[in-house]
Amino acid sequence: MSLGPCGERDAKRTSLRRGSTILPESLALLHIANSYNDKLPRTPLCHSLTRNYRVFPAPSTLFFMSSAKTIAKNTAWLLIATTGQKLLAFLAFAIAARLVGPTVTGEYFFSVAVTSTFVILADLGMTPVVIRSIASGKKEGKRLFGAALRLKFLLIPVAILASFIFIGIRNVNEVIIVTTAIMTLVMSADSIHLVFYGALRGSQQLRFEAMGMFIGQALSAITAVSAAILGWGAPGLALALLMGSVWNVGWSWAKAARQGVLPEVPKKGDLASLARQAVPFALAGIFVKIYSYLDTLTIQYFHGEKAVGDYSVAYKSTYAFQFIPLVFIAALYPAMSSVFAKNDKAELQKVFAGSLRIMAIVAAPIAAGLSAIAPQFVTMIYGHSFLGSVAALTVLPWVLLPIFIDFPVGSLLNASHRAHLKTTAMGGAMIVNAVLNFLLVPLMGPVGAAWAAVVSFWFLLFAGICFCWKMLPSVSWFFWLLARALASGAAVWFAVRMFGKPMPFPLIILFGAAVAGVALLATKLLTIQELRNMVRWLAAKVRGNMQDEEELHEEV
Repeated sequence: MSLGPCGERDAKRTSLRRGSTILPESLALLHIANSYNDKLPRTPLCHSLTRNYRVFPAPSTLFFMSSAKTIAKNTAWLLIATTGQKLLAFLAFAIAARLVGPTVTGEYFFSVAVTSTFVILADLGMTPVVIRSIASGKKEGKRLFGAALRLKFLLIPVAILASFIFIGIRNVNEVIIVTTAIMTLVMSADSIHLVFYGALRGSQQLRFEAMGMFIGQALSAITAVSAAILGWGAPGLALALLMGSVWNVGWSWAKAARQGVLPEVPKKGDLASLARQAVPFALAGIFVKIYSYLDTLTIQYFHGEKAVGDYSVAYKSTYAFQFIPLVFIAALYPAMSSVFAKNDKAELQKVFAGSLRIMAIVAAPIAAGLSAIAPQFVTMIYGHSFLGSVAALTVLPWVLLPIFIDFPVGSLLNASHRAHLKTTAMGGAMIVNAVLNFLLVPLMGPVGAAWAAVVSFWFLLFAGICFCWKMLPSVSWFFWLLARALASGAAVWFAVRMFGKPMPFPLIILFGAAVAGVALLATKLLTIQELRNMVRWLAAKVRGNMQDEEELHEEV
C-alpha cells in the first residue's frame, strides 16, 4: 500500500521513474502563473514537467515547487469535494424552491439572512487568527485555538439573543420566528466546526474539511428535498441545514483529535493576544455580513417575502460559483502565510500575480455566461413561478469578476499581517453597498439590490489593490488584465444573447464555452502554449497514475 505523496515508497518510485530525487507535482491551478506572467520572469517549472523529467531547478525554484505541491494537493481535495458539495446544495435548493414557491423560499432565506448576519458575533474574527498562528508554526497556535473555543461558548448566546431581538423588532409571522429559532441552532453548530476546520486548515490538512463538508451537505440536501415534498415549509428547510451542521461538528472534532490538532489550555495573555489579533478580522467579518445580507433584509422590509424569494434565486445561482476562489484561497492562504514568514518577497509576488490572472480567466466567462442565459436558466431550473428572478440574475453575476480577483488580494493582505487594510476596504464597500441599497431597493426591488452589489464589489477590489499595488508587476499590468477580462466577458455575453436563444440549453453552454475559449486566447489571457502545457501535464498525470496502478498490482 502507498505511503502517500511524501512517503518513502512513493519517493523511490518517483526517483526511479523520473530520474530525479523527488520532483513535486505541478501546481494544477497555478502552473499558468509559473509558466507565464506578462512582466515577470518565467520559471522552468512547467517546462521541466512537460518536456524533461531530469531537470534540476535552482534552489529558489525548488522552494516554489514545494509550496506549489502543497497548494496543489490541498486545492485538489477541496476542489473535488466542494464542487460536489456546491452541486448538491444547488440542486437541493432548486428542487426545494421549485416545490415550495417564492413565498416560502423567501421566508426561509430571510431567516438565513438574519442568523447569518449575527453569527459574526459568535466568531469575531478568531478563526483566521487560529489558521494563521498554526500555519506559521507558532507555539501558541493551539493555545489560541483553546482560547477561541472558550470565547465562542460565551459569544454564541449573545448571537442567538441578537437574532431574536431583531426578529421581534421586525414583527414577522410565526413561521419566520420558528425558522429563525432553528437557524440559531445551525448558527451555533457552524461557529464551533468553523474553528475546528480552521485549525485543520492551519496545519494544511484540508482533505478532512473537504470530506466532512461534502457529507454534511449530502445530509442537508436529502433532508431539504424531503421536507419540501412533505410540506414542512421554511422550518423544514432550516432543519435540513441543522442536520449538516451537527454532522460537521462531530466530524471536525474527531478528525482534529486524530491529527493531534486539538486546543490547548490558554496561558495568561493568550486571550488578550487573540482579541488583539482578531480585531481587524472581526471588523472585516462584520462588514462582510452587513453587505452580504443587507440586501435581503432591505428587500423584505420594502417588498415582502415573495420578493426575497425571487432575489434568493439570483443570489444562490450567482454565489454558488464563489466556491471556486474559496477553494483556491483556502489552500493559498496558509501557503502565503508560510512564504511570508520566510520573507521571500519574490516568491510571494509570483504567486500573487499569477493568482490574479487565473481568477480573471475563470471569472469572466462564468459571469458573462450566467448573465446571458438568465431567462432560459430560471424557467428551466426553477419554473415560471420565479420569472421575477430573471432581471436580477441578468445583473448580479457581474459581481463574480471583482469577487474572484479580490480573493488573492485579501489573502495576500491577511497573510502578510495587513488585515487592517483589507478591513478598511471592506468598511468602505459596506458603506457604498448600504447607501445604494437604501436608494435603489425601494424603487427597483431585487434589481436595485443586484446593482448595489455589483458597484460595491468593484469598489472593494480597487480599494484592496490600492493597498498592495507594490506587489503587482505594474499598475498598468493590472488594468490591462481587467480590460482583457471584461473584453472576453463581453464577447461571451453578446454571442450567447444574439445566437443562443434558439439553441437547446446544453448546446448554449457548449457554445458559450467555445466562445469563451476563443475570447481568452484572442485577448491573450490564455495562450496556446499554456494549453499545450496543461494537456501534457494531464497526459503525464494519467500515465503516472496508470503506472502506479500497475506497480501496485505487481506488489499485491
